[in-house]
Amino acid sequence: MPRPLSGRAPLDELTTALRRVAAAKAALELEVFTQIANDNRSLPAFCRATGLSERAARLLLDALANMGLLVRTEFEYTLAPTAETFLVKGKPEYLGDVLVAQWAWDARGQTARAVRGNKPLNAWLELNRNLPRAPQTWYDPHAAQAEFGAVWEQIEFEFAPNAPLNVIAFGIEAGLRALGLLQKFTRAKLTVLDHAAQFARLRPLAEALQLQKRVVEQTGEWLGPLPEDTYDVAVVDTLTETRSIEENIGILHNAHEALKMGGWILLRAAMEEDDRRGPGLVPLWALDLLLSTVDADVYTRTEYRGMLEAAGFFEVRPVGERLNLWTARRLPPPPPPPPVADVAPDFIPDPIVFS
Repeated sequence: MPRPLSGRAPLDELTTALRRVAAAKAALELEVFTQIANDNRSLPAFCRATGLSERAARLLLDALANMGLLVRTEFEYTLAPTAETFLVKGKPEYLGDVLVAQWAWDARGQTARAVRGNKPLNAWLELNRNLPRAPQTWYDPHAAQAEFGAVWEQIEFEFAPNAPLNVIAFGIEAGLRALGLLQKFTRAKLTVLDHAAQFARLRPLAEALQLQKRVVEQTGEWLGPLPEDTYDVAVVDTLTETRSIEENIGILHNAHEALKMGGWILLRAAMEEDDRRGPGLVPLWALDLLLSTVDADVYTRTEYRGMLEAAGFFEVRPVGERLNLWTARRLPPPPPPPPVADVAPDFIPDPIVFS
């Protein structure tokens, strides 16, 4: 009897996804969406502009229409909203170069080699060195900042609304989210620590929110010396995902020493469940780490708790139900136990004597 073929749906979905990516990658490399945006909407006009044969062009355009990236009528093809916004060269939101780099066949196709050797791939490292810098819409700063509006309300800070807080953000992602603190505490100031090239991602949003006068850009390394006992809040976002546990403890300890006594840290990262079964696509993201780093890993929530405690923090806890977000505080260590001589001895009853 032939074996039933039920249960193969996940494999069919993988094959379909591969075909879709192949079609979209070809369209970006051939500048299909840009040509159609330049009024080459009919098949003959498109072929004159691109030099493609009508048969080949029709097959590709029909596939893109089937995917929802183009809209086909009887006589022409037009851009669907997603393609019009993100896939037309020259627009500020253009993502085509970034997508082509992310869909890196040659580099990702060597994943087995990376697993076998347990070391990064030169092809992947070269890809990331040359990865086009994404526009703001690839990593939407407004969404990042808006998302954290609720987070800052959820954390029960002990600061007065007009407190002149000093906040430090480790990295641009942390800085984007920390802007919400400046809106919540109107006398707060924010120092963002990162490489100089990254600050262009932060400035437009700070200016749009009229917060630029309260934001200080500081170029430097996250393990570099910082002024001690200076900041009320430290924000660390995503950078721990690509570093070893030892490096992360060093970064978190650097934040710890920069905080005032009683200060808070907020840590955000992709964290796995302790059984390493998720959540979501975190295990898949971990393969990118294997391709690009020597000893970094995707860490579990328990491991992140351990890193924070090893860095000197107390009161380590998640933010509500958001288990990829943890807060902790710099607090004095608990008093040592009393000397043994001062401890009252346990009561030992007299032995029972049987006659």
